[in-house]
Amino acid sequence: MMQAEDDYWLDLGYAADAVPSVLPSAGGEEISGVEPLGDQFGVWPQKTVPDTLQAPLFGSLADGCETVLGCFAILDGAKIANLPEVLTASGLPHRCLFQGDAFDTLGDAAPWIVQLEAGSSLTRQLFTKGAESTQFWDCEPGLYLRSSQDLDALWQHFRTFTRVRNSQGEWVVFRLWEPYVAQACLEAGYLRYFHGSEQQMVAAVICCNVLEQCTLHHAPEHPGAAPACQLSREQEQAMAQAVARRRRIEMALALRRSFPEQTAGRSRDDLQSMVAQVVQRMSVYGIRKLRSIHVLASWQLFFGERFEQRDPAGQLIQILAGHLNEDAKLAQLERRMDALHETGAL
Repeated sequence: MMQAEDDYWLDLGYAADAVPSVLPSAGGEEISGVEPLGDQFGVWPQKTVPDTLQAPLFGSLADGCETVLGCFAILDGAKIANLPEVLTASGLPHRCLFQGDAFDTLGDAAPWIVQLEAGSSLTRQLFTKGAESTQFWDCEPGLYLRSSQDLDALWQHFRTFTRVRNSQGEWVVFRLWEPYVAQACLEAGYLRYFHGSEQQMVAAVICCNVLEQCTLHHAPEHPGAAPACQLSREQEQAMAQAVARRRRIEMALALRRSFPEQTAGRSRDDLQSMVAQVVQRMSVYGIRKLRSIHVLASWQLFFGERFEQRDPAGQLIQILAGHLNEDAKLAQLERRMDALHETGAL
């Protein structure tokens, strides 16, 4: 587990220990058919959001609803270069969620909340895919909110949860503005961090481009008690599972890119399930690094389930169960797999 003041949710080792499971649903719905914007050369008027996100972000969320809902984003300064300057240039209302020493040292990489407008150039940049420094879609820049509250009220609410205590009492950064962290909280039923308790702070949360998926999460009808500023072990486990799940999905996507022919007939869920099997099976032997899992998952893709048990001499299992460190094990496994492949034993 990471030390106090570190970024709690980037601790891959902790996440890898989480047992893969299906988190309970909290009413999130997938927004299908989302295609990020392109360069739009020669197009006028230019779109600022994909068609399928227009209503969730700037339209009415329910038939007959007369409440005026603004669109806000909590953006990650660690993902958008020079974010304070970008926000100032946009002319849109914005505030940093960090204050004091945290702002002085992390202001450029801090989370900022901004009220978006449908026709703003910043809005277009957030939903534009590409390699240019003003095209932010691919970096998963932040989280989107619909709310009847003003910017200051939302700022006051969310800044309360930028740092929380973990189950051991240590202060940690709680990256709730990360789309996949927010999605995990919402799917696990921890809604009050986002929607409030005594009054509704946020009517809906939109998580965009979380590994090629966008989801919409409505506020609960009956808000519960205010969330404590200390995470329970159950909440930590939900977050760890979210990180582990994200890594499995990333690995499945990497396998599809590396081996398009071998993965052509396999569905997304099938590939993710295969990666999950490899992760769980190899964790017993202390194999956890992303590169190691990628190599082992590719072997399972080519040679079938539990390929390590098909070595006639049993050397693959011996290497896995040995006392070498992970890198040394992988090197020996690669040499043994090359030998088995050359002799046609696999």
